[in-house]
Amino acid sequence: MNLVRGLRLPGVLVCAVCYVIAAVPAQDYLMIAGRSHSQLATVLLGVALIVHWALHRPIVVPHDETLWARLAVLTALVLATGWSAYSWQNGIDEIRRWGLALGIGYLVAVVPQSRRDLIAIVAVLCLAPIVAAGYALVQSMRGIGPAAFAIAGTGFTRANGTIGQPNSFAGYINGAWPLLLGVTVWGHRTQARWRWPVSAGLVVCGLVLLLSFSRGGWFGACAGVLAMLVVAGGLWRRLALVVVVSVVLVFAGGWRLIPGPIGVRLGTASQVFTAPRIARDEAQQRPDIYAAVERAMQFDAGVSLWQTSPLLGIGPGSYTLAYPDVAYNGWWISRGHAHNAYVQIAAEQGVIGLCAYIVLVWVSVRRAYALHRSNPFPRAIAIALCGTAIAVAAHECFEYLQVNYLPIHVAAVMGLAGAVPRVCAAEEGI
Repeated sequence: MNLVRGLRLPGVLVCAVCYVIAAVPAQDYLMIAGRSHSQLATVLLGVALIVHWALHRPIVVPHDETLWARLAVLTALVLATGWSAYSWQNGIDEIRRWGLALGIGYLVAVVPQSRRDLIAIVAVLCLAPIVAAGYALVQSMRGIGPAAFAIAGTGFTRANGTIGQPNSFAGYINGAWPLLLGVTVWGHRTQARWRWPVSAGLVVCGLVLLLSFSRGGWFGACAGVLAMLVVAGGLWRRLALVVVVSVVLVFAGGWRLIPGPIGVRLGTASQVFTAPRIARDEAQQRPDIYAAVERAMQFDAGVSLWQTSPLLGIGPGSYTLAYPDVAYNGWWISRGHAHNAYVQIAAEQGVIGLCAYIVLVWVSVRRAYALHRSNPFPRAIAIALCGTAIAVAAHECFEYLQVNYLPIHVAAVMGLAGAVPRVCAAEEGI
């Protein structure tokens, strides 16, 4: 029994959680036995939980104030899957993906028992996106990628990293950079030896977010900065007005003053809202708005699918299967999502699922915000978590980011709001 205690089982769980987090950007790279790292990490986490619970009877479920909201999201998924008119198998797969993200968020909140546990999780949450961003930066600068990702007038391609899609990759970075910023600020405040490498990693993440050329990603980043300034208060809150005015000026025509392809890209941002609903044949004759029209049609299809089953939705993961039933004007090919997470969730899980998701986001933000009046380190984390939540929530107005295990990273970041105050209260020196 002494040997078992020496293993320090909560540390084993922390290692399993860290592997799940690190596996997100790995995706299908360097697969083992034909399985992705996320699949292997899920199995390892399950084994670690079983071993831990088997050796620590009776089983006690640690308290977490967001647990009820997580269970509400899972309940909505189960109900939508059970009533799906399309494929319950897709629903089971979505339940597994969502369940893993919800579970990781819960474990990050309740498992860390010491400073070492907390540092391990924060380190992985910082290092994983830095490595992914470094890979994406080289990829973009060397022009690696399909022709559709080429940035006009340059030899660069849109940064997409190991995720494979620029918009989704930007969503991953938006879920990571606020914590990196918070940790960097804390490192400079305490004169930590690692502050400069982390600062460099933050710069790289900012560059690849810019090079992703994701307009939704840029909008989400601005919203995240705005949220962090507001939560920081004082003089920083006054700077929030600068962010708001800058965004308004850009949309009002200030993009014309920005040189190069970035200004052109910003100039097309408004097309997402003003694109005409025209037939595909007609849109093909207007390449300047084709992409915006296609987005609008996918969005409209999501709304139409929600209207067919407003309460419970058509079933998780069934958007593409149901798309032909509502497609029109020649837009017969589904892009897999409605280019809006809230419309997508409403379409697949109904009003019940959408409300459950919004409540979970709200509860998580409220818990993070409650830390902003704490000691310096919890305060820095609180500001970062609020920035993360708002950046991702704003980005989801343009993309569906609940894919490729991306929610795992965001869930883990938000779970820090439960772990940090408990560990800081138990140990001094943080």
